Amino acid sequence: MLLKLALPVAAAAGVMLSASFAGEWADACVATLEADGRDASGCACLEAEIEANDLADEFLALADIADPAERYDAASDDAKAAMDKCTR
Repeated sequence: MLLKLALPVAAAAGVMLSASFAGEWADACVATLEADGRDASGCACLEAEIEANDLADEFLALADIADPAERYDAASDDAKAAMDKCTR
């Protein structure tokens, strides 16, 4: 559950101002999760879901919510589905 709630912030880390280039979401996700000692195996999946479902703007906005539970609750059904699919 913790990883599921951490992925939105990891994917939309402050170092990411734009997700226009392939690999940026996954790279930011991996860097953030590895720095926290967490499993980053779902990052490529999350990037694919963000791009396939046009969720970049939403994930950037979710990064502004500090509380992980509030962040997850604020996510759309599509964003939650992406997080759930990619979380191990």
